[in-house]
Amino acid sequence: MERAIRAAARAGNRLITGSTASVDVTDADARALLTTALRRMGARLRHRDDGVDFAFVDRAGEAADRTGGTGLEPARGLAGLTVGLDGSMHSHRGISADSRIAWAAAGMPATARLAEQLGAGATRRGVRIGVSLVLEPKTAAFARLLADAGCSVAVFSAVSETDPEIAEELARDERIAVFAPRKADHGRPASIVDAEHAAAILDWGPEYLIDDGAHLIRLAHSERPAALSRLHGAAEETTSGVRPVREMEALGDLRIPVIAVNDARTKTDFDNLIGTGQSCVFAIADVLDDANEVLPYSGIAGARWAVVGYGPVGQGVARFAAALGAEVVVVEQDPVRALTALHDGHEAAPRETALARADVVVSATGVWHTVDAHAMSMLRDGAVIAVAGGIDDEIAIDEMRATGWAEREIAPSVSEWRAPAPHDDRAVLVLAQGGGVNYTAGEGNPIEVMDLSFATQVAALVRLMKPGAAAGVHRLSESDERRVAAAALEARGGGVDPEPRMKRAGGAAQPWAVHRYRSHAQRDGTAIDRTPTL
Repeated sequence: MERAIRAAARAGNRLITGSTASVDVTDADARALLTTALRRMGARLRHRDDGVDFAFVDRAGEAADRTGGTGLEPARGLAGLTVGLDGSMHSHRGISADSRIAWAAAGMPATARLAEQLGAGATRRGVRIGVSLVLEPKTAAFARLLADAGCSVAVFSAVSETDPEIAEELARDERIAVFAPRKADHGRPASIVDAEHAAAILDWGPEYLIDDGAHLIRLAHSERPAALSRLHGAAEETTSGVRPVREMEALGDLRIPVIAVNDARTKTDFDNLIGTGQSCVFAIADVLDDANEVLPYSGIAGARWAVVGYGPVGQGVARFAAALGAEVVVVEQDPVRALTALHDGHEAAPRETALARADVVVSATGVWHTVDAHAMSMLRDGAVIAVAGGIDDEIAIDEMRATGWAEREIAPSVSEWRAPAPHDDRAVLVLAQGGGVNYTAGEGNPIEVMDLSFATQVAALVRLMKPGAAAGVHRLSESDERRVAAAALEARGGGVDPEPRMKRAGGAAQPWAVHRYRSHAQRDGTAIDRTPTL
């Protein structure tokens, strides 16, 4: 059951939450398990003949042609997938780089609509936009949409966050400059390649920047101030990036306006909570399952997962792990969030208790050295640890090396770390070299949530292009959030009740003078004396 759900999401880089799914399998127990897990993840169950995103069957080959689409327009919708419990799969997604980009573009209708509005409302063509994001099919599709809107576009991505085939395909588009590796360069350290590419995109001269982790924003302010003479503003994608720009603002060092896209409801409530939650849990399971020959894998069900940090990302990780049967304990310093974890059905405990019992530990804080060498020594022999989202050295890999931990790779994306003496001879398994497991060992967040995130980025660009934005950190307006959500909702076949024509001040549901304890005279219609008293 778990493998079937993971395969369904992986085959099209699709989101389970909010999708439509059918379960048409013979075995009653398998049918019950699938139905329960899908509902816990937020899938909407339908009959297969009605057309669904995911059709779960006994054997995919026998039922492939009975699978419908998503109900979206053919140019924007993604065709449904058929998943067999025997491991078979029927998917319309191609394997070439160009077909993978086209598939992602077909699943991003909200971004396409906002990009069209950007092009229609731009004061001039050719505005220069730098994009610093994980370079995989969705980011490539996003860059093409910006170019279609008349923008000059450059894309930067680090070595560890780049699909070289996608980078090569994107570079074929003469409208887009690509500052990312297009093939493996084993002769030079990745840190040098990344630094060169980061400097190059700033030298390219972006007027607006879409950043991830605020790394380019910080580079421009610290080492390449000439870039600031042309940079009019930036939109920051992540929690770990909003934090340093807020620090820069507090210290008086931030010289451009930055919109905290991460803080928009259309980003955090979907990308962080749902997209990262699903993609990280599934990526962890995929990595362990692929390493089954050296690490026998028995599934998530019944395993003990410790989630460190219960912000949106931690909540999402706990949600998807629990949906597949994990026993989840949360490590959280904020008592309100710890209490929330209890009410979500998980345990909450100090790290000494939680880490010692855990089979899998997920750091979900975006804070440097969340899991330091001392915390690693608390883990039991054979425990697995991974980072959800994350920043450099959220797991203190640098400290572990400095204090004598021994590392060896035992499977793709799996490294065994042994503690130095005088500790006992325990080994801890670190996934994806301590990087964000969903984009380092997987294909990143699903298309549907990135559609929302990219559309929110475009809304931020539109705001930045309007005159008058002062240097500092700004929130995206509620009206922009609603515009993005409305575009996504319409594309997914949903709707909202129309708002009343007349709104009361403060959002009251009735005139303020109408209340429970009015006098009988007022109930009978006597006028209310509004003469002020002294």
